Amino acid sequence: MKTREQIVIEIAKSVGFDLVGISEANILKDHIKNSLAAYELNYLDGMPWLNKERLIKAGSPNQLLLNPKSVIVVGVNYKQNENQTSPINSTKGRIAMYAQWEDYHLVIKKMLKEYKAILQDKLSINMDGRIFVDDGSLLEKGFAEKAGLGWFGKHTNIINPIYGSWIFLGALITDLELTPNEPVKKNCGKCELCIIECPTKAIVSPYQLDANKCISFLTIENKGAIPYELRSLIDDWIFGCDICQDICPVNDKSDVSQNITFTKKTNNYLDLVEILYMSKEQFSSRFSKSPIKRTKLSGLQRNACVAIGNIKILEAIPALIDTLNNNESELVRGHSAWALGEINTKACQKALKISLEYENDQFVIDEINRALMSK
Repeated sequence: MKTREQIVIEIAKSVGFDLVGISEANILKDHIKNSLAAYELNYLDGMPWLNKERLIKAGSPNQLLLNPKSVIVVGVNYKQNENQTSPINSTKGRIAMYAQWEDYHLVIKKMLKEYKAILQDKLSINMDGRIFVDDGSLLEKGFAEKAGLGWFGKHTNIINPIYGSWIFLGALITDLELTPNEPVKKNCGKCELCIIECPTKAIVSPYQLDANKCISFLTIENKGAIPYELRSLIDDWIFGCDICQDICPVNDKSDVSQNITFTKKTNNYLDLVEILYMSKEQFSSRFSKSPIKRTKLSGLQRNACVAIGNIKILEAIPALIDTLNNNESELVRGHSAWALGEINTKACQKALKISLEYENDQFVIDEINRALMSK
């Protein structure tokens, strides 16, 4: 006769999860301590919803479910066997691998709901449970570590021995009493490649990330201007960043995903000029089921301007000038001025000077003046 734990694992695999592990529903004291340290150091400043109360609650299953006994943590491998380097002289912007399909929050949550229903039916029980998929309400990575899915990497991602850190995580807190798995007895050792290679130095020390410097934060959660000193370090990333994962030696040898949900891409590279001319309706329609919708149109256009300025795409100059003259967002206009200053042709300089005659937003005026003065 199969044990409950065997049934838990078998059903998870049948639903499509590559990884499944069980953790006790205890308070994650170490992970809460690490999260609070980041909070006190202002590393989470750009995410006001991650306050002290929420960070403590996220590591305390007893605050998330009445009488929790176990946390079932699942993972789906999403790695693709494809070089992410964009072509030389490309007019395309790069997107983090996780965002190249339908929003994983929707996919994994649907899979977990199916999993929970089948599990209750198979065990013939009425199980109380709550589902979480990387929305800040639960420290999934901490419970994934306890459940044996992998170890906590220095880049703050969970690293699995087989799949590396290319893993979507989800969790089910339940009142079902289960025997927990043992944590993986591995770590990053002396390797610090992710710390060394991060262009913005966002990984300030092993296991500690300053989100305010992270390219993923800057291009997604950040709704304001990208700090001037960090713009040139973003390169052509327009949504997220994979540098710390691409450089990881474990990921270099990890298995490629066989999950059909994450093999047909909806987005890979995006045309930067096309983004600048995109309407709100086009944006909403194209990215309705994509994580990219999170950055909103103005954020994506801001990111496109920065990428164009970094790549110095001459063909994009007319689009940048149109953006500076006509885009309704001062955020986007300001970053288009920066991009024109970086490309710095006579046409760019002329457009910047002309725009000063009618621009009345102070942020944009400051960006234009800085673009004119810096060359």
